[in-house]
Amino acid sequence: MDSQRFLLYAKCPPSGECLRCPYRGRSITYGPFRSRRRGTSIGINLFLGRKVCSFNCVYCFRGKTSIKTMTPVSGDYDIPPGLLHEALNEALRNAGEVRAVDFSGNGEPTLHPRFSEYVDVVVDFVKKIDPDISVGVFTNSSTLGMGKVVEALLKLDYVEAKLDTVIQWKFRAINRPYKTLNIDDVMRNLRIFRKKFSETLVVQIMLVKYLNMANWGIRDAELMADALTVIEPDEVHVYTAYRTPRLETVSRAREEVMHTYGKVLENRGLKVELYIR
Repeated sequence: MDSQRFLLYAKCPPSGECLRCPYRGRSITYGPFRSRRRGTSIGINLFLGRKVCSFNCVYCFRGKTSIKTMTPVSGDYDIPPGLLHEALNEALRNAGEVRAVDFSGNGEPTLHPRFSEYVDVVVDFVKKIDPDISVGVFTNSSTLGMGKVVEALLKLDYVEAKLDTVIQWKFRAINRPYKTLNIDDVMRNLRIFRKKFSETLVVQIMLVKYLNMANWGIRDAELMADALTVIEPDEVHVYTAYRTPRLETVSRAREEVMHTYGKVLENRGLKVELYIR
């Protein structure tokens, strides 16, 4: 690997505006972040050269997907486990007290062909430093039907899985998924995964308006509540686009809209956190 083209660790500015970051997509580890969700945390980016994802979400603050795929691919660089170990050491040495380390970064981390191997490296390294540090992943839920991915996820403390809508045409409009993906399959795989995963499962919902279509109506909330009561996540996190969206035609949800949406879910017995900024 050409060390001039990537970093082991990038310190993130408080704004968190990834599209303006001079190191965008070129650092293995980054942070620290201070959030209500995970406390002070470090992110792990497995795709150093390009954004590899099964979605191309209209609101994504990381920009356009370079490689949209459902086939595991390593991007421009394949990170040796020893280098990941070195990057984690650099991050934890510079970030101060850390409560969580999460796979996230430039795309869908579970699409990396060595994701399972990297999970073993991170869990082993982090737990030796501090068993109380939570190791997790932020995923778009598209790969939960892949046996090897699920096997790796079961080793983690925390999984935050995206589910912005349960309506297929809105799924295609907002998330712009790979052509073979269907929202019913995504929900079914989430239900199956929940039965296997005994640690913390959070479902993340991003409420936005794109052109003349929004995913925050009462009917949207009712259908989402139907799906989530079957999936049974530990928590539901409801967001809007607080970072600058990729497309200018994307609008944030108003605060009152988010409260109304969240109330529908709460009335069905779900534990809901609203993230309004």
